[in-house]
Amino acid sequence: MKPFDVTVLIPTFNRSALLIESLESILAQTRPVHEVIIINDGSTDDTLEQLKAYEGRVRILSKSNAGKSAALNFGLKHVTGDLVWIFDDDDLAVPTAIETLVGLLEANPAADMAYGRHERFSVDGSGELRMLGTGYWTNCDSDQFLTATLDDMFAHQQGMIVRKSLYDQVGAFDESLVRSQDYDMLIRLARVGTPVSTEEFVFKQRVHDGIRGTQTKQVLAKKRNSSWSQFDQVIFRNYYPQIKLNEYLSDGQSISDPVNKRHALLRRASVMARKKLWELAIKDLRAAECLSQAPLSKPETVALRSAFASKYGCDEILTNTKLIDELCELAGASPVGAQIVSSLARGLRWRVRSEFTKIRCWKSVSYFLIMNKLKRAASMTINAKDSLPIDRHESQSADHV
Repeated sequence: MKPFDVTVLIPTFNRSALLIESLESILAQTRPVHEVIIINDGSTDDTLEQLKAYEGRVRILSKSNAGKSAALNFGLKHVTGDLVWIFDDDDLAVPTAIETLVGLLEANPAADMAYGRHERFSVDGSGELRMLGTGYWTNCDSDQFLTATLDDMFAHQQGMIVRKSLYDQVGAFDESLVRSQDYDMLIRLARVGTPVSTEEFVFKQRVHDGIRGTQTKQVLAKKRNSSWSQFDQVIFRNYYPQIKLNEYLSDGQSISDPVNKRHALLRRASVMARKKLWELAIKDLRAAECLSQAPLSKPETVALRSAFASKYGCDEILTNTKLIDELCELAGASPVGAQIVSSLARGLRWRVRSEFTKIRCWKSVSYFLIMNKLKRAASMTINAKDSLPIDRHESQSADHV
C-alpha cells in the first residue's frame, strides 16, 4: 500500500515569532510531512521576512485578511496530500505526532481521522516555560465520538489528522464564524466520519494574551471565553433542527420507542443547556416529560447532571428567575418531571463545591440555594404522588454538599 502523504496547513496572521516556533516543531517530526503550506492571511508584521529562511521547505500562500476560516478554505484548495493536518501558528507539535496519528490510520483502514491528547503551557515575560496541565479530554469509543463532541470540544485540529476526502465531503469552513469555526467543522466531521484515537499527547497548546480574530473583528484574550460561548450558541442554534434526534444516541438506537426518544430528547436538552440555549433545552425537557412515565434510566440521569457543566460556567441561572420557575413547574408536572429536575439539581453540587474551593462563597451559596429550591420542588411531587421514588443518592439532603 502506498504510504500516506500528509499536508500540513498553518493559517497565520501577525504572529511571526510564534509561527516560527510552530513551524520548527512541524519540520522536526520523526515522520516527515509531504508538504507544509502556510497561508499568510494578510499579515502586516515581518511574517514574510521571517519565512524567507524556509524557502524550498514550505509553500507560502498569501491573501488579503479575511479570517481563519477563509484562510483554511484557500489552503485546502492547494492540498496535494492524502491526509490533512491543520495546525495553529502558536502551538507546538510533539515530535512523534505524525508518526503516532498516521500509524493509527494505517492500523485502522476504515477510519477517516485520528486524534490524540494535548497539554497546555505558557511562557512568562522572562521566557520561562510553564506547563499548565492536560487539556479537556474525553475517552470514548468511536460510536460515542459525536455525542461526546456535542457536549464539548476535546479533539482539536492541532491534534487531529483527517483524510482530505472527508474534508471534501463535509464542505468548506464557515467564513461567517470569527471563533469556534474549528468546533463547527469537528461536528460536521464527526457526523459522517469514523475516528480512531490515542491517549498519547500529540501537541502542546499555548496559552497567551494575543489578539484573536481578524483585522477588523478582533477578540481580546480577556474576552475569548465569552466570544467562544457566543459563537457556540450561533452554531448550536443552527444545528438544533439539522442534527437528527437519533444522532444524540451513541448506540444508534431507534427513536421509534418512546423511552429511547425520551433519552435522545434529554441528551439534546443537556447539550443545549451547556451552550446556554435554555429556551431550546426547556422545550426538549417538556417534550421528554410527556413521552413516558417509566423511571429515568442511569444514562438519562447522567446526561441531565451534566447540563450545568459548561466550561463557560452557568451563571445565567443565578439571574434568570424565569428559568428556575420553569424548572420548578416541570418538577410539578409529573413524577418523571420531578426526576428530571432532581437530576438537574444534583448536577449543581459540583458548582457549589467548585465555587467554595475558589473562595467565592457568595456564588457557592447562590448555587446552593437554587439547587435546594429545585430539589424541594421535585421532592414535593414525589411525596405527593408516592410514586417513582428518586434514587437514594439523589434524595440526599443538600446539607451533605
